[in-house]
Amino acid sequence: MKTKESPRYANFFRYWWTILLLLFCYGFYLHGMHTKKEMRLDLGGKVLFLESQLFCAIEKRDDLLLQMDSQSDPAWIEMLIKKNLGMVPKGQLKVYFHNE
Repeated sequence: MKTKESPRYANFFRYWWTILLLLFCYGFYLHGMHTKKEMRLDLGGKVLFLESQLFCAIEKRDDLLLQMDSQSDPAWIEMLIKKNLGMVPKGQLKVYFHNE
């Protein structure tokens, strides 16, 4: 006496290689999505770093442009001499602060 198999169960044995191929492709898909997510996070960190570098560069450029524009201003020249050379005009007292 033969037992009659259900149609679903029979189709599973008939197309097992198709189901295996679909599972294999799904595994590749999951691996690709995981790799893409890691890459996106890594690139997001790089974008934040580059944006901070850009912000610093813009600030430095603005400072240099300000220095270029005020090279003929006597008050600016006096401030640079005080700041960079440590000189003070006659009649002013120079004060040093020492941290221990």
